Amino acid sequence: MESYMITAWLGGLLIGWLVVLHFLMIGRGAGCSTAYACVVDVLHKEINLFGTLDPMKFFFVLGLPLGGLAHTLLFQQGWSLSFDMGVYEQVLPVSIGLKVLVLFIGGILLGFGARMAGGCTTGHALVGGALLSWTSMLTAVLFFVVAMITTWIMFFIV
Repeated sequence: MESYMITAWLGGLLIGWLVVLHFLMIGRGAGCSTAYACVVDVLHKEINLFGTLDPMKFFFVLGLPLGGLAHTLLFQQGWSLSFDMGVYEQVLPVSIGLKVLVLFIGGILLGFGARMAGGCTTGHALVGGALLSWTSMLTAVLFFVVAMITTWIMFFIV
């Protein structure tokens, strides 16, 4: 078994435990979009970081990039900054500036959609699924169906 299969398996197991432990420790689900919204709200108001921000949400958001960096340093052959988007290079602009702009606008639309849906894919699929919330599971299915349709349009129509 190759190392990426082992780390993917281990990552999936750890995400499952995180969902359960987060709920047991705090009494509510772990969702990324709400945590990011709290961080942005605090930075926008320019007040004490922990004045209105739930420290658990702050550390959850901080742990996501730090966990990714730790994985890269421990399991990969080094780290480098790259704008290589793999198969998406076919549909993204060639210019790095335009690529950053398109991805930035996409991120804004993603965040807006997550707020409108009452949570992101993580919150609905992982947490809502674990809690057997029918509305969350339906929302997660809709997220994935729209993502598949969007990908199909990007690669086969455009």
